[in-house]
Amino acid sequence: MKKIRKKKRVHLKTAPLSWTRNQSLSLCMIVKNEAGNIIPCIHPLRSVLDEIVVIDTGSSDSTQEIARQLGAKVFDFKWCDDFSAARNESIRQATGDYILWLDADDRVDPPEVKKIESLKKMFPSQKDQAYYVMVNNQSPVDGETRFYQLRIFPRVEGVRFEGRVHEQIFQTLRRQGIKLIQTDIIIRHIGYSDPKTMLKKSERNLHIIEEELKENPDNPLLHYNAARTLAGMNRQVEAISHMKKITEDQTLRERERFLYIEASLLMGKYYVELGRYKEAIFIFEEVLSHFKGNSLIHFCLGEALFLAGDFERAEEELTRSIGMEIEVSLFPINIDRLRYYQYFRLGQCYWKMKRMDSAQEMFLTSLKLHKDHSQSLEALALLNLEGERFKEAAEYYEKAIQEGAESDQNYSNLGLALWKMGSWIEAEKALKKALEINPRRLEALTNLGHLYHARHEELKAIDCFNEALIQAPDLKDVRLGLSEIYFKKYDLENLVEQCDTLLEVLNLPRDRVVSSFEDLGWLYKEIGDRICEHGALPLSLMAYHTSFLIYPTEEVLDRILSTAKVTGGLVS
Repeated sequence: MKKIRKKKRVHLKTAPLSWTRNQSLSLCMIVKNEAGNIIPCIHPLRSVLDEIVVIDTGSSDSTQEIARQLGAKVFDFKWCDDFSAARNESIRQATGDYILWLDADDRVDPPEVKKIESLKKMFPSQKDQAYYVMVNNQSPVDGETRFYQLRIFPRVEGVRFEGRVHEQIFQTLRRQGIKLIQTDIIIRHIGYSDPKTMLKKSERNLHIIEEELKENPDNPLLHYNAARTLAGMNRQVEAISHMKKITEDQTLRERERFLYIEASLLMGKYYVELGRYKEAIFIFEEVLSHFKGNSLIHFCLGEALFLAGDFERAEEELTRSIGMEIEVSLFPINIDRLRYYQYFRLGQCYWKMKRMDSAQEMFLTSLKLHKDHSQSLEALALLNLEGERFKEAAEYYEKAIQEGAESDQNYSNLGLALWKMGSWIEAEKALKKALEINPRRLEALTNLGHLYHARHEELKAIDCFNEALIQAPDLKDVRLGLSEIYFKKYDLENLVEQCDTLLEVLNLPRDRVVSSFEDLGWLYKEIGDRICEHGALPLSLMAYHTSFLIYPTEEVLDRILSTAKVTGGLVS
């Protein structure tokens, strides 16, 4: 009989099995008259939300009804000029483990919803983590900016928003010892573009901030928000006084690094907007001495140096800026726009330094970096126009105009480029368009006059030239053009008048007696000689040509040929 072997008893660990349920997520919002915004804000997120809490501060439209249809719990809240009070009421009404807060003009695209869904599965049950998202802000003041903002946090005792306007919650979370984590979730804030609405909001916010400053005058965030609001209202001098409350507090340099840097850069920016470049440069150099290697600081210093006319130092700082990574912080920064201006400003520096090939290279690079690059197209157009590459200039001006840069200056320069190419009909259209936008655009008037003169449409040319002289009586090219026209029309009275005015403009003796065409011809030769002394060879060629028409001599012909050889062409 076989011996039965006893099985070994398996001893289980005495520790109980643990199971962690998924943490719930509440969406919390405060709204007023957002019937047009609330559906595109909430609807894409419904699949990841366990609760929707909407605090209404006094809507008179269908906001509440639409919110309830979306499944929201809606609560009335009497507005008291305190955004934090309203936000904290939304927290009080919420029951979720974690809270996501949004404004009605926020948008969460499908890929970002999936990221929130994945993050939700990893929410710790200890509720010891909160999460920054990247806000892509569409601001009519700053353009498209990016910054980190704490939008997702655990619902725990003592966590509250602070600040009556531009409210924040990260301070109380940090005091509670909750870890703050950056995510790659992007929320688009579309904002409000109507100028009247923006001004009304700014005035409301400024009033709230000023009242809060009376109670807490040493709060750096309040001074920062006051400065930003004032600058948006074009009150830069007052904005600077608030920023100084931050930059002059040296303890903030170490304790609140991002706030100190941002305040310094914005204060410098406000000085630049006021045209006080030396003060801006001093501020940028000061902050750079403490925080080396910051791309944004180098750029701001480079731009201020460029505007102050120190092109060599500007080129150095802008080049350094390009070689560094741009850091996204808690404060708004338009990264795409910054990258664009790094290359655009560097191109302008090279242009001023007569390094034309380098300038063109930078402008071409900048075209790829931002959708609003009409300035680069205009710069490339003018660069080619000055280099007498008229076909390229016309193409760049046409592209700039197609992209919305329909200015009288651009049409005027386009007309000049087309005329130089021999496209006279298109040139006339462009110059007329410039004058349609601005009837006083001087270059368009003079160039259209010269165009008509070249086409022998003398009456039209006279009208354009006389209109130009009303604005600028000393235009030598216009008076030389009129001189030739009046000679061909045998209008000696007006011809002598143009000659006399040119002598006066050029400080040549006028006490002459003109008794023959020979006398008049020699006077125009003297005019050509004086203009030549001033280095304006194309204009001197016009004067010599008029002299030769009036009284042809071998000496004047020699002047025409020698001048034309230098300028590269004869006057027709």
